[in-house]
Amino acid sequence: MMLLNPFCKLTLAGCLVLMANPVLAEVPPLVPEPPLISETFTSMINDLPDPQTWAFTFWPTDQWPDSYGDGTNWLEGNSESQTYVTPLITKVNGQAVPPDLRYNPFRRAADGLHIRASRLSLDQQSAYQVDGHRRFGSGMLRSRLSFTYGSIRIVAKLPTARGSWAAAWLMPQARVWPPEIDIFEGMIWGPHVRQVHLGLLPPRSESTYQFKGWVNTYFHPGTGFHEYRLDWTPEKVRFAIDGRLLASRPTPPSMKQPMYLLVNLAVGGKWPCNELGIQPIDGRDPERLERCVSTFENDYPADMVIRSITVLPLSHTQGTSSLKWR
Repeated sequence: MMLLNPFCKLTLAGCLVLMANPVLAEVPPLVPEPPLISETFTSMINDLPDPQTWAFTFWPTDQWPDSYGDGTNWLEGNSESQTYVTPLITKVNGQAVPPDLRYNPFRRAADGLHIRASRLSLDQQSAYQVDGHRRFGSGMLRSRLSFTYGSIRIVAKLPTARGSWAAAWLMPQARVWPPEIDIFEGMIWGPHVRQVHLGLLPPRSESTYQFKGWVNTYFHPGTGFHEYRLDWTPEKVRFAIDGRLLASRPTPPSMKQPMYLLVNLAVGGKWPCNELGIQPIDGRDPERLERCVSTFENDYPADMVIRSITVLPLSHTQGTSSLKWR
């Protein structure tokens, strides 16, 4: 029996020609596709992560930072108690923010990029036109690149301050919501000290695809660095931590479109106040949110530390089979 060239996909005669001409039969080695994003934050520009790679609000917009206050600096639906700012915001509603009052939540240290949430001074609150329970400054990263499918890997240490709400998630480039993919959400100071929250939030028409819930990490996410990974393919969305597969779900139709990455540190809001047992549960009344903030504001400043963010193209998700269930 003649052993044909295993890479030959021609006719038998064509195969014999290739075998007779070894140079023609050579198959070039596969070259791995380069990462879509490969960030270790070693290069900061004006004390900020590279603005060519990262923006600092929820929605892609050409108007920011002049659009400050239009809802892109906090999620009102969550009743959050922070505003996402950077020194790039020089005015709010036409009023200048003095340079000495501009808050920078980003800091590069030996262990990575720190996103710091702090209580703003009264003068800073006035400059940013926030008050009441919304009296914290914090930071958000939004990838300028949108992509469809891939392997997202974030090496991070999460904050332990009460009321902190660290998260990494994907949103559609089309500026619609839902859908949303939650790579992780962490509130590791209450009932879920050794857990993170995962989620697929599709439109109501795809409710059968919805998935959300707390999963055990078997470690404390605030005591060291861990890799939070999402493998997103046309067929499956798989969640993993440190190479351990935690959940695998079919990819909803609405999540087969370009999306961008968000990494942020929120403070307070309806959900964290629920975790703290502040009554009434799910209440959004300013008085309740004020009582909630008063229980934890002395825990701040608090940092989320990011060692690296890597987004690999779809071809790299083939290694998903190496992930192991806990």
